[in-house]
Amino acid sequence: MSEADLIIEPRRGKKEKLLPPRALMVVNPSEAEYAVETFKPYKGQSRSLHQQTNLLVDRDQTLCLAGPALGAAAAVLILEKLIVLGVKEIWLVSCCGTLDPSFSIGDLVLAIGGVSGEGVSRYYSRESVTSSGSAATNNLQEIAKQQCGDVRPGIIWSTDAPYRERRSELIALQERYGVIGIDMEFSALCTVAAHRGVSLGALFVVSDTIWTKNWKPGFGSADFNKSSQDLIGKLITRGLSKELGT
Repeated sequence: MSEADLIIEPRRGKKEKLLPPRALMVVNPSEAEYAVETFKPYKGQSRSLHQQTNLLVDRDQTLCLAGPALGAAAAVLILEKLIVLGVKEIWLVSCCGTLDPSFSIGDLVLAIGGVSGEGVSRYYSRESVTSSGSAATNNLQEIAKQQCGDVRPGIIWSTDAPYRERRSELIALQERYGVIGIDMEFSALCTVAAHRGVSLGALFVVSDTIWTKNWKPGFGSADFNKSSQDLIGKLITRGLSKELGT
């Protein structure tokens, strides 16, 4: 795929300052709002990113926080900007529906790969399957095991059209790729990160179950809120630690 014919490339603006090498990216609005509030005691700067997206940097220039970033197209615009401003490692926090009956609302999934059902990835790669970045994924796995208890690896399928998911399609994805979770952004972000040579890893909190006869949503439930808020708080604390290398 030739880069020479591209019209626009992501650029750092003349007045834009570089960011720390590590970013925590929180996809969903309610969790991003919680993350911003949790980050405030450490905040050194607030910067503009996109109209609906917060960008905070801590006083020691160790970690930046970006979110929300809902949908593959919007999330990739944010990721591209983070990368051009110097971010090398991205920790993604999101939620997913699960196809696996062994998972419950509030459980954690460590993404080890993504399957594209969204429309962005094909502009960066001919592959429909991509792996998460090893450095970011290893760091997230270590933090989750030490701080959060049980976390299991899994493959995530990303879609632009959650209201058009078909049971037969999900079963086929599960059988072909081992997909256990559904979201809207991960495969695109994974593909872009690989294309740009940065490391992106993701932890998902199970928000709904779609393996039963009837869809069971758990957004806003006590189990989901506790799990996602605990995870965000611990990732912020660990991300700010000088002990964790980049």
